[in-house]
Amino acid sequence: MTDPRHAQSRPRLSIKTVCMVLGATIAVLAASPARAQTSAPASAATPPGQTTQTSPATEGTQTPAPVPRCNTRDLALCEDTNQLIWSEGFADAVGAFVGAGNADWLYKNGSKIDQVIAVLGGPPQVRQKIGNDLWLYGACRAHSCPEKGAIVLGNDGTIKAAAILHFSCDNTYADNYTLTIMGPDDKTLSDDIESWAKTTLADDARAYKQAKPPKIAKVEHIAAAGARKPATPGTNPAGSAQTPAPLPGK
Repeated sequence: MTDPRHAQSRPRLSIKTVCMVLGATIAVLAASPARAQTSAPASAATPPGQTTQTSPATEGTQTPAPVPRCNTRDLALCEDTNQLIWSEGFADAVGAFVGAGNADWLYKNGSKIDQVIAVLGGPPQVRQKIGNDLWLYGACRAHSCPEKGAIVLGNDGTIKAAAILHFSCDNTYADNYTLTIMGPDDKTLSDDIESWAKTTLADDARAYKQAKPPKIAKVEHIAAAGARKPATPGTNPAGSAQTPAPLPGK
């Protein structure tokens, strides 16, 4: 047996010391998961010299190309006078072709330009291909469809002729039509326009069941002011305001 007197004494830990050790251990264990969560994995890091990609939704979007519209530089897009008359520069080109002055076609002493535009601005007809490179566009006057008009364009958009199918304002041919053709003295072109007018009247007679449809009593030809293409984008259209030339000595 060991003599109690010679037994070595063991150090005794106080309750305060034990609590301090346990507290420090708990703090270390609690900090370890936090470090693991805050540290990013190596595979997620962006390589040097490489930028991160942005979402497609944040990138700039391109403006869609404009839808092609009727224009006299591409008559394939112009199906009828409703589209043609609103195309860029067309009305000005008609004015330049018809020229200034008045006439008694639709009403007394009216502007020739206004009257041609009036018969082209109403319900349209199906366009017709005449010859190798000519298109005839027909229409009737809005709210007065018995009065009709036509315009002939070349493939390049140049106006070749215009026509009005109207009643005489002086009552000479009150019950029948006068066909006024504006343009060069071209028999083939005039025959095509006259054929259009007769076909149009025949279609009306069937549609309205006319027992005695009106006839074309007179065909007249007048010279046009001149053929001119409709304006192209970026240029001054025919008939638009121009900068006047300086006066001599100014």
